[in-house]
Order: sequence, then C-alpha cells, then structure tokens
Amino acid sequence: MARIVGIDFGTVRIGIAISDERKIIASALPTLTCAKTLPQTIDLLIKALSGYTAIEKIVIGLPLLLSGKEGDMAQKVKAFGTLLQEKMGIPVVYWDERLSSAFVEKMLISADVSRKKRASLSDALSAVTILQNYLESLPPRT
Repeated sequence: MARIVGIDFGTVRIGIAISDERKIIASALPTLTCAKTLPQTIDLLIKALSGYTAIEKIVIGLPLLLSGKEGDMAQKVKAFGTLLQEKMGIPVVYWDERLSSAFVEKMLISADVSRKKRASLSDALSAVTILQNYLESLPPRT
C-alpha cells in the first residue's frame, strides 16, 4: 500500500507529513530548511523522503487569500509543486490551507508552548493538519 505526503511550503522552512499505508493518520517528519534555490530545496526534500518507497501522491497546502483568490505565495507554491512533480514523477494536488496555520498556532498557545518552541513546531504541525484534512476528505475504505 502507498502513502501520501503532505507539505506546508514556506520560503524558509518546509513542514512535511506522511500518511500511514492505510491513509488514515498523518504523522510529522522533520522540518526541512530551504536551500538557496528551489531546485536545491526540492533535492533536499527528495532526499528526506528517500526512505519511503511507495508514495502515491503529494498534497501541498495552497495559501489562498480569505477571498478565495490566489496571492503571490500561492503562485510560489504552485511553482514549487510543478517542479516537484516533474522531478519526482508523483502527482501533486493542492489543498486549501486557509486558516490551518492559525489553527495550529492557537492549539500550541492553548497547550502553553513557548514562542520559541512554537516556531519550530508550527511548520510540521501545519503539514500534518493539511494532510489529515485531505485524508479525511477521501472516500471511506472498506
């Protein structure tokens, strides 16, 4: 059975999550620090995922504006996704991530996590949130 990868793209750090083989639970992987160029960053991501042989899809959070329109960051995400799909040969889908970062931040604050610790956790937890929301939208498996 194959897995699905979730990504919370950022220009400094990238949060990564991966599903279990049954595509029920999303788990965080270590956050990736971006390289100087997009192709170098994608090479780092491919290396980080190299231990997982059966990846069927990559879900990337698309940061739409509250109006639903795409802003500058959404265009960067799509450029990243296009290049990632070309290099890995795995389908990329985009998932509306509006308010996922705010949800994660609120959750960490309510758990009394320090500001410094929140910064290191928020990217990975955002990737988990994006992927878990996507997994929950899939039709039930029998």
